[in-house]
Amino acid sequence: MDFKVHISTAGDITFDVHFEWDESMGVPDQKLETRLALVNLDVYVPRDEQFSHIKFSDFLAFAVKSLGQVQLPEIASVFDKTINEFHSFKDILKLYKEGIKLPDNRAMSKLKQCISWELLKELIRSDGEGFLKFPLPDVIKEDKTAWRTDEEFAREMLAGVNPVVIRRLQEFPPTSKLDPEVYGDQNSRIRWKHIEKNMNGLSIDTALKQNKLFILDYHDTLMPYLERINTTNTETYATRTLLLLQDDDTLKPLAIELSLPHPEGLKNGATSQVFIPAEHGVEGSIWQLAKAYVAVNDSRYHQLISHWLKTHAVIEPFIIAANRNLSVLHPILKLLQPHFRDTMHINAMARHILINSGGVLEVTCFPAKYSLEMSSAIYKNWAFPDQALPLDLLKRGMAVPDSNQPHGLRLVIEDYPFAVDGLEIWSAIKEWVCEYCLFYYHTDEMVQSDSELQSWWTEL
Repeated sequence: MDFKVHISTAGDITFDVHFEWDESMGVPDQKLETRLALVNLDVYVPRDEQFSHIKFSDFLAFAVKSLGQVQLPEIASVFDKTINEFHSFKDILKLYKEGIKLPDNRAMSKLKQCISWELLKELIRSDGEGFLKFPLPDVIKEDKTAWRTDEEFAREMLAGVNPVVIRRLQEFPPTSKLDPEVYGDQNSRIRWKHIEKNMNGLSIDTALKQNKLFILDYHDTLMPYLERINTTNTETYATRTLLLLQDDDTLKPLAIELSLPHPEGLKNGATSQVFIPAEHGVEGSIWQLAKAYVAVNDSRYHQLISHWLKTHAVIEPFIIAANRNLSVLHPILKLLQPHFRDTMHINAMARHILINSGGVLEVTCFPAKYSLEMSSAIYKNWAFPDQALPLDLLKRGMAVPDSNQPHGLRLVIEDYPFAVDGLEIWSAIKEWVCEYCLFYYHTDEMVQSDSELQSWWTEL
Protein backbone atom coordinates (compact mmCIF):
# COMPACT_ATOMS: atom_id res chain seq x y z
CA MET A 1 0.00 0.00 0.00
CA ASP A 2 1.31 3.44 -0.96
CA PHE A 3 0.30 6.48 1.10
CA LYS A 4 0.74 10.17 0.42
CA VAL A 5 0.18 12.84 3.05
CA HIS A 6 -0.05 16.52 2.10
CA ILE A 7 1.39 18.70 4.85
CA SER A 8 1.20 22.47 5.33
CA THR A 9 3.54 23.94 7.93
CA ALA A 10 2.93 26.96 10.14
CA GLY A 11 5.32 28.87 7.92
CA ASP A 12 3.06 28.33 4.88
CA ILE A 13 5.44 25.75 3.36
CA THR A 14 3.72 22.75 1.77
CA PHE A 15 5.16 19.36 0.88
CA ASP A 16 4.10 15.74 0.37
CA VAL A 17 5.28 12.78 2.43
CA HIS A 18 5.23 9.34 0.73
CA PHE A 19 5.54 6.08 2.62
CA GLU A 20 4.78 2.40 2.05
CA TRP A 21 2.71 0.20 4.34
CA ASP A 22 2.98 -3.58 4.34
CA GLU A 23 -0.39 -5.33 4.77
CA SER A 24 1.19 -7.67 7.31
CA MET A 25 1.57 -4.64 9.56
CA GLY A 26 -2.18 -4.26 9.76
CA VAL A 27 -4.40 -1.41 8.63
CA PRO A 28 -3.36 2.05 9.80
CA ASP A 29 -6.17 3.71 11.72
CA GLN A 30 -6.07 7.42 12.46
CA LYS A 31 -8.28 6.81 15.50
CA LEU A 32 -5.39 5.02 17.18
CA GLU A 33 -3.26 8.14 17.24
CA THR A 34 -3.58 10.31 20.33
CA ARG A 35 -2.04 13.56 21.43
CA LEU A 36 -1.20 14.76 24.87
CA ALA A 37 -3.39 17.50 26.25
CA LEU A 38 -1.75 20.92 26.25
CA VAL A 39 -1.11 20.98 29.99
CA ASN A 40 -0.07 17.32 30.24
CA LEU A 41 3.65 17.28 31.05
CA ASP A 42 3.92 13.50 31.10
CA VAL A 43 6.32 13.42 28.15
CA TYR A 44 8.74 10.56 27.65
CA VAL A 45 12.46 10.91 28.15
CA PRO A 46 14.90 8.17 29.20
CA ARG A 47 14.94 7.69 32.96
CA ASP A 48 18.47 8.99 33.38
CA GLU A 49 17.44 12.20 31.57
CA GLN A 50 14.39 12.87 33.76
CA PHE A 51 14.13 15.71 36.27
CA SER A 52 14.86 15.00 39.90
CA HIS A 53 11.74 15.36 42.07
CA ILE A 54 13.03 18.69 43.39
CA LYS A 55 13.72 20.06 39.90
CA PHE A 56 10.35 18.88 38.61
CA SER A 57 8.54 20.42 41.59
CA ASP A 58 10.35 23.68 41.01
CA PHE A 59 9.40 23.59 37.33
CA LEU A 60 5.75 22.86 38.10
CA ALA A 61 5.58 25.61 40.70
CA PHE A 62 6.65 28.17 38.12
CA ALA A 63 4.33 26.64 35.51
CA VAL A 64 1.33 26.88 37.85
CA LYS A 65 2.19 30.49 38.63
CA SER A 66 2.45 31.23 34.92
CA LEU A 67 -0.89 29.57 34.19
CA GLY A 68 -2.44 31.54 37.03
CA GLN A 69 -1.31 34.76 35.41
CA VAL A 70 -2.68 33.61 32.05
CA GLN A 71 -6.07 32.19 33.05
CA LEU A 72 -7.46 35.27 34.79
CA PRO A 73 -6.75 37.53 31.78
CA GLU A 74 -8.23 34.85 29.51
CA ILE A 75 -11.46 34.91 31.49
CA ALA A 76 -11.50 38.69 31.56
CA SER A 77 -10.94 38.82 27.80
CA VAL A 78 -14.41 37.35 27.23
CA PHE A 79 -15.77 40.76 28.21
CA ASP A 80 -12.93 42.76 26.70
CA LYS A 81 -13.00 44.22 23.21
CA THR A 82 -9.22 44.80 23.19
CA ILE A 83 -7.93 41.38 24.19
CA ASN A 84 -4.23 40.66 24.53
CA GLU A 85 -3.62 44.27 25.49
CA PHE A 86 -2.78 46.06 28.72
CA HIS A 87 -4.95 49.11 29.28
CA SER A 88 -2.48 50.88 31.57
CA PHE A 89 0.81 50.40 33.37
CA LYS A 90 -1.23 49.57 36.46
CA ASP A 91 -2.41 46.43 34.66
CA ILE A 92 1.20 45.38 34.18
CA LEU A 93 2.09 46.02 37.82
CA LYS A 94 -0.86 43.86 38.88
CA LEU A 95 1.04 40.85 37.52
CA TYR A 96 3.50 41.32 40.36
CA LYS A 97 1.40 42.88 43.10
CA GLU A 98 -1.74 40.80 43.25
CA GLY A 99 -2.11 37.31 44.64
CA ILE A 100 -4.24 35.29 46.99
CA LYS A 101 -3.25 36.04 50.57
CA LEU A 102 -3.28 32.89 52.67
CA PRO A 103 -4.13 33.04 56.38
CA ASP A 104 -1.32 32.86 58.90
CA ASN A 105 -2.93 30.57 61.42
CA ARG A 106 -2.38 27.27 63.20
CA ALA A 107 -4.39 25.23 60.71
CA MET A 108 -2.35 26.48 57.75
CA SER A 109 0.92 25.84 59.60
CA LYS A 110 -0.17 22.28 60.39
CA LEU A 111 -1.15 21.75 56.75
CA LYS A 112 2.26 22.88 55.56
CA GLN A 113 3.98 20.50 57.96
CA CYS A 114 2.07 17.61 56.44
CA ILE A 115 3.06 18.50 52.88
CA SER A 116 6.48 17.28 51.89
CA TRP A 117 6.33 18.01 48.21
CA GLU A 118 8.42 21.07 47.31
CA LEU A 119 5.83 22.17 44.79
CA LEU A 120 3.10 22.74 47.37
CA LYS A 121 5.53 24.21 49.85
CA GLU A 122 6.44 26.78 47.24
CA LEU A 123 2.86 27.56 46.25
CA ILE A 124 1.22 27.50 49.68
CA ARG A 125 3.06 30.05 51.76
CA SER A 126 2.00 31.92 54.87
CA ASP A 127 4.87 34.41 55.12
CA GLY A 128 2.87 37.21 53.53
CA GLU A 129 3.84 36.24 50.02
CA GLY A 130 0.87 36.13 47.64
CA PHE A 131 -0.38 32.89 46.10
CA LEU A 132 0.37 32.63 42.36
CA LYS A 133 2.43 35.80 42.45
CA PHE A 134 5.63 36.63 40.58
CA PRO A 135 8.49 38.53 42.25
CA LEU A 136 8.77 42.21 41.39
CA PRO A 137 11.52 42.85 38.80
CA ASP A 138 14.55 44.62 40.24
CA VAL A 139 14.40 47.33 37.59
CA ILE A 140 11.12 48.69 39.02
CA LYS A 141 11.55 47.61 42.63
CA GLU A 142 13.11 50.92 43.67
CA ASP A 143 11.65 53.18 40.99
CA LYS A 144 8.58 52.26 38.96
CA THR A 145 9.56 54.67 36.18
CA ALA A 146 13.25 53.77 35.93
CA TRP A 147 12.64 51.73 32.78
CA ARG A 148 11.60 54.90 30.92
CA THR A 149 15.03 56.53 31.15
CA ASP A 150 17.50 56.42 28.28
CA GLU A 151 20.18 55.35 30.75
CA GLU A 152 18.27 52.21 31.77
CA PHE A 153 17.25 51.51 28.17
CA ALA A 154 20.92 51.40 27.15
CA ARG A 155 22.11 49.65 30.33
CA GLU A 156 19.88 46.65 29.67
CA MET A 157 21.78 45.95 26.44
CA LEU A 158 24.81 45.24 28.65
CA ALA A 159 23.19 43.90 31.81
CA GLY A 160 19.61 42.98 30.87
CA VAL A 161 18.10 39.70 29.76
CA ASN A 162 19.87 39.66 26.39
CA PRO A 163 23.37 41.17 26.65
CA VAL A 164 24.76 39.01 23.84
CA VAL A 165 23.71 40.91 20.71
CA ILE A 166 25.08 44.45 21.08
CA ARG A 167 28.22 45.01 19.03
CA ARG A 168 30.72 47.75 18.30
CA LEU A 169 29.94 49.75 15.16
CA GLN A 170 32.86 49.75 12.73
CA GLU A 171 31.33 51.66 9.83
CA PHE A 172 28.87 54.52 9.50
CA PRO A 173 26.14 54.51 8.35
CA PRO A 174 25.38 50.88 9.28
CA THR A 175 25.00 48.52 6.34
CA SER A 176 22.93 45.43 5.65
CA LYS A 177 24.20 41.97 4.72
CA LEU A 178 20.93 41.00 3.03
CA ASP A 179 21.18 40.16 -0.67
CA PRO A 180 20.25 43.35 -2.60
CA GLU A 181 19.05 41.21 -5.51
CA VAL A 182 16.34 39.83 -3.24
CA TYR A 183 15.74 42.57 -0.68
CA GLY A 184 16.85 45.74 -2.42
CA ASP A 185 18.63 48.50 -0.50
CA GLN A 186 18.42 47.63 3.20
CA ASN A 187 21.24 49.89 4.39
CA SER A 188 20.57 52.21 7.30
CA ARG A 189 18.99 55.64 6.85
CA ILE A 190 20.65 57.00 10.02
CA ARG A 191 22.81 59.98 9.06
CA TRP A 192 25.16 62.45 10.75
CA LYS A 193 22.37 65.04 10.98
CA HIS A 194 20.39 62.70 13.25
CA ILE A 195 23.12 62.14 15.82
CA GLU A 196 25.38 65.22 15.63
CA LYS A 197 23.94 67.10 18.62
CA ASN A 198 24.26 64.07 20.94
CA MET A 199 27.82 63.08 20.01
CA ASN A 200 29.42 64.96 22.92
CA GLY A 201 31.59 66.92 20.50
CA LEU A 202 33.04 63.86 18.77
CA SER A 203 33.20 63.41 15.02
CA ILE A 204 32.18 60.13 13.42
CA ASP A 205 35.77 59.25 12.51
CA THR A 206 37.00 59.97 16.04
CA ALA A 207 34.17 58.01 17.64
CA LEU A 208 34.85 55.00 15.42
CA LYS A 209 38.60 55.08 16.06
CA GLN A 210 38.09 55.39 19.83
CA ASN A 211 35.58 52.50 19.91
CA LYS A 212 32.77 54.78 21.06
CA LEU A 213 29.92 53.74 18.75
CA PHE A 214 27.75 50.65 19.28
CA ILE A 215 24.68 49.16 17.67
CA LEU A 216 21.86 46.81 18.60
CA ASP A 217 20.83 45.58 15.18
CA TYR A 218 17.77 43.42 14.50
CA HIS A 219 17.18 44.72 10.98
CA ASP A 220 18.55 41.85 8.91
CA THR A 221 17.13 39.23 11.28
CA LEU A 222 13.55 40.46 11.00
CA MET A 223 13.19 42.10 7.60
CA PRO A 224 12.81 38.84 5.58
CA TYR A 225 9.84 37.88 7.79
CA LEU A 226 8.19 41.23 8.51
CA GLU A 227 5.75 41.16 5.61
CA ARG A 228 4.33 37.84 6.83
CA ILE A 229 4.60 38.59 10.55
CA ASN A 230 2.64 41.80 10.15
CA THR A 231 -0.28 39.94 8.60
CA THR A 232 -0.84 38.14 11.93
CA ASN A 233 -2.34 39.63 15.08
CA THR A 234 1.09 40.92 16.13
CA GLU A 235 3.04 43.59 14.30
CA THR A 236 6.53 44.97 14.69
CA TYR A 237 9.37 46.83 12.97
CA ALA A 238 12.90 45.84 12.08
CA THR A 239 15.06 47.95 14.36
CA ARG A 240 18.53 49.45 14.54
CA THR A 241 19.65 51.29 17.68
CA LEU A 242 22.78 53.42 17.64
CA LEU A 243 24.55 54.17 20.94
CA LEU A 244 27.49 56.25 22.18
CA LEU A 245 29.93 55.22 24.91
CA GLN A 246 30.40 58.20 27.21
CA ASP A 247 33.39 59.15 29.34
CA ASP A 248 31.74 57.68 32.45
CA ASP A 249 31.63 54.26 30.69
CA THR A 250 27.86 54.33 30.23
CA LEU A 251 25.95 54.12 26.98
CA LYS A 252 23.40 56.60 25.71
CA PRO A 253 21.13 56.09 22.71
CA LEU A 254 21.74 58.32 19.71
CA ALA A 255 19.03 57.18 17.30
CA ILE A 256 16.53 54.41 16.61
CA GLU A 257 15.63 53.33 13.09
CA LEU A 258 12.30 51.57 12.54
CA SER A 259 11.88 49.85 9.18
CA LEU A 260 9.14 48.09 7.23
CA PRO A 261 9.21 46.27 3.89
CA HIS A 262 8.62 48.57 0.94
CA PRO A 263 4.88 48.64 0.10
CA GLU A 264 5.69 47.69 -3.49
CA GLY A 265 7.65 44.60 -2.46
CA LEU A 266 10.86 43.58 -0.72
CA LYS A 267 12.94 44.00 -3.88
CA ASN A 268 12.38 47.73 -3.52
CA GLY A 269 14.16 47.85 -0.18
CA ALA A 270 12.82 49.17 3.11
CA THR A 271 10.86 52.20 4.22
CA SER A 272 12.54 53.56 7.32
CA GLN A 273 12.04 56.27 9.90
CA VAL A 274 14.74 57.58 12.24
CA PHE A 275 13.89 58.81 15.73
CA ILE A 276 16.15 60.71 18.11
CA PRO A 277 16.02 61.19 21.89
CA ALA A 278 13.42 63.58 23.28
CA GLU A 279 12.01 64.06 26.77
CA HIS A 280 8.86 66.13 26.44
CA GLY A 281 5.75 66.59 24.36
CA VAL A 282 4.79 64.55 21.33
CA GLU A 283 8.44 63.92 20.44
CA GLY A 284 9.07 62.50 23.90
CA SER A 285 6.11 60.12 23.60
CA ILE A 286 7.18 58.98 20.14
CA TRP A 287 10.70 58.35 21.44
CA GLN A 288 9.30 56.17 24.22
CA LEU A 289 7.34 54.17 21.64
CA ALA A 290 10.44 53.72 19.48
CA LYS A 291 12.35 52.40 22.51
CA ALA A 292 9.44 50.07 23.26
CA TYR A 293 9.70 48.47 19.81
CA VAL A 294 13.42 47.92 20.37
CA ALA A 295 12.79 46.40 23.80
CA VAL A 296 10.15 44.05 22.37
CA ASN A 297 12.51 42.86 19.63
CA ASP A 298 15.32 42.40 22.15
CA SER A 299 13.27 40.45 24.68
CA ARG A 300 11.64 38.20 22.08
CA TYR A 301 14.98 37.54 20.37
CA HIS A 302 16.28 36.55 23.78
CA GLN A 303 13.48 34.06 24.35
CA LEU A 304 13.41 32.52 20.89
CA ILE A 305 17.04 32.71 19.76
CA SER A 306 19.46 33.41 22.62
CA HIS A 307 17.58 31.18 25.07
CA TRP A 308 15.73 28.45 23.19
CA LEU A 309 17.88 28.06 20.07
CA LYS A 310 21.40 28.91 21.23
CA THR A 311 21.13 27.50 24.75
CA HIS A 312 18.67 24.58 24.71
CA ALA A 313 18.34 23.33 21.14
CA VAL A 314 21.95 23.43 19.97
CA ILE A 315 23.17 21.26 22.85
CA GLU A 316 20.89 18.31 22.01
CA PRO A 317 23.12 16.81 19.29
CA PHE A 318 26.03 16.80 21.75
CA ILE A 319 23.95 15.03 24.40
CA ILE A 320 22.54 12.42 22.01
CA ALA A 321 25.90 11.73 20.37
CA ALA A 322 27.62 11.49 23.76
CA ASN A 323 25.13 8.94 25.05
CA ARG A 324 25.39 6.92 21.85
CA ASN A 325 29.19 6.83 21.64
CA LEU A 326 30.68 7.33 25.11
CA SER A 327 30.43 4.59 27.71
CA VAL A 328 29.05 5.51 31.12
CA LEU A 329 32.55 5.37 32.62
CA HIS A 330 34.18 7.47 29.91
CA PRO A 331 35.96 10.47 31.50
CA ILE A 332 34.64 12.97 28.96
CA LEU A 333 31.05 11.85 29.52
CA LYS A 334 31.60 12.24 33.27
CA LEU A 335 32.94 15.72 32.61
CA LEU A 336 29.99 16.76 30.46
CA GLN A 337 27.11 15.21 32.39
CA PRO A 338 26.63 18.13 34.83
CA HIS A 339 26.23 20.44 31.83
CA PHE A 340 23.77 18.06 30.15
CA ARG A 341 21.61 17.53 33.24
CA ASP A 342 17.84 18.14 32.77
CA THR A 343 18.29 19.49 29.22
CA MET A 344 16.55 16.66 27.35
CA HIS A 345 13.60 16.70 29.73
CA ILE A 346 13.08 20.45 29.64
CA ASN A 347 13.45 20.43 25.83
CA ALA A 348 10.87 17.65 25.49
CA MET A 349 8.37 19.69 27.48
CA ALA A 350 9.30 22.83 25.56
CA ARG A 351 8.36 21.09 22.31
CA HIS A 352 5.03 20.21 23.83
CA ILE A 353 3.96 23.54 25.32
CA LEU A 354 6.48 26.23 24.38
CA ILE A 355 7.59 25.99 20.74
CA ASN A 356 4.77 23.81 19.40
CA SER A 357 2.19 25.09 16.93
CA GLY A 358 -0.09 27.40 18.87
CA GLY A 359 2.22 27.18 21.89
CA VAL A 360 3.45 29.85 24.26
CA LEU A 361 6.13 31.26 21.95
CA GLU A 362 3.79 31.56 18.98
CA VAL A 363 1.20 33.29 21.15
CA THR A 364 3.55 35.68 22.94
CA CYS A 365 6.39 36.32 20.45
CA PHE A 366 6.00 38.69 17.52
CA PRO A 367 7.22 36.14 14.91
CA ALA A 368 4.02 34.22 15.80
CA LYS A 369 3.66 31.12 13.63
CA TYR A 370 6.92 31.95 11.85
CA SER A 371 8.98 31.64 15.06
CA LEU A 372 10.57 28.27 14.34
CA GLU A 373 11.12 29.05 10.68
CA MET A 374 13.02 32.18 11.69
CA SER A 375 15.04 30.34 14.33
CA SER A 376 15.93 27.64 11.79
CA ALA A 377 17.23 30.27 9.37
CA ILE A 378 19.37 31.82 12.11
CA TYR A 379 20.70 28.38 13.07
CA LYS A 380 22.22 28.03 9.58
CA ASN A 381 24.80 30.65 10.59
CA TRP A 382 25.54 29.04 13.97
CA ALA A 383 29.09 27.70 14.31
CA PHE A 384 30.34 25.79 17.33
CA PRO A 385 33.80 27.44 17.61
CA ASP A 386 32.22 30.91 17.68
CA GLN A 387 30.38 30.09 20.90
CA ALA A 388 33.54 30.42 23.02
CA LEU A 389 32.98 33.58 25.05
CA PRO A 390 36.34 35.24 24.24
CA LEU A 391 35.81 34.63 20.51
CA ASP A 392 32.23 35.90 20.70
CA LEU A 393 33.35 39.12 22.39
CA LEU A 394 36.09 39.64 19.80
CA LYS A 395 33.73 38.87 16.92
CA ARG A 396 31.21 41.44 18.15
CA GLY A 397 33.94 44.00 18.70
CA MET A 398 33.18 44.18 22.41
CA ALA A 399 36.80 43.29 23.20
CA VAL A 400 40.22 43.64 21.59
CA PRO A 401 43.22 41.30 21.93
CA ASP A 402 45.55 42.26 24.78
CA SER A 403 48.14 39.77 26.03
CA ASN A 404 48.68 41.84 29.19
CA GLN A 405 45.13 41.23 30.38
CA PRO A 406 44.16 38.16 32.48
CA HIS A 407 42.02 36.61 29.74
CA GLY A 408 44.13 37.73 26.79
CA LEU A 409 41.69 40.44 25.78
CA ARG A 410 40.50 43.85 26.94
CA LEU A 411 36.86 44.87 27.08
CA VAL A 412 36.07 48.09 25.24
CA ILE A 413 33.33 48.75 27.82
CA GLU A 414 34.61 48.08 31.31
CA ASP A 415 31.16 48.07 32.89
CA TYR A 416 29.84 45.10 30.90
CA PRO A 417 28.62 42.67 33.61
CA PHE A 418 27.88 39.81 31.23
CA ALA A 419 31.43 39.86 29.87
CA VAL A 420 33.20 40.67 33.15
CA ASP A 421 31.51 37.87 35.10
CA GLY A 422 31.38 35.56 32.10
CA LEU A 423 35.11 35.69 31.49
CA GLU A 424 35.81 34.80 35.12
CA ILE A 425 33.52 31.77 34.85
CA TRP A 426 34.92 30.86 31.44
CA SER A 427 38.51 30.95 32.70
CA ALA A 428 37.69 28.88 35.78
CA ILE A 429 35.96 26.22 33.68
CA LYS A 430 38.76 26.23 31.10
CA GLU A 431 41.41 25.75 33.79
CA TRP A 432 39.46 22.90 35.39
CA VAL A 433 38.74 21.16 32.07
CA CYS A 434 42.37 21.39 30.95
CA GLU A 435 43.63 19.90 34.21
CA TYR A 436 40.99 17.18 34.10
CA CYS A 437 41.67 16.20 30.48
CA LEU A 438 45.45 16.18 30.98
CA PHE A 439 44.96 13.61 33.70
CA TYR A 440 43.57 11.17 31.09
CA TYR A 441 45.14 12.42 27.85
CA HIS A 442 48.84 13.26 28.04
CA THR A 443 49.36 13.63 24.28
CA ASP A 444 47.41 14.39 21.12
CA GLU A 445 47.97 10.81 20.05
CA MET A 446 46.01 9.57 23.06
CA VAL A 447 43.06 11.69 21.98
CA GLN A 448 43.31 10.42 18.41
CA SER A 449 43.46 6.80 19.54
CA ASP A 450 40.35 7.03 21.74
CA SER A 451 37.82 5.30 19.48
CA GLU A 452 34.80 6.35 21.56
CA LEU A 453 35.84 9.98 21.56
CA GLN A 454 36.51 9.93 17.82
CA SER A 455 33.13 8.31 17.14
CA TRP A 456 31.40 10.96 19.23
CA TRP A 457 33.07 13.83 17.42
CA THR A 458 32.56 12.22 14.01
CA GLU A 459 28.82 11.98 14.65
CA LEU A 460 28.76 15.65 15.59
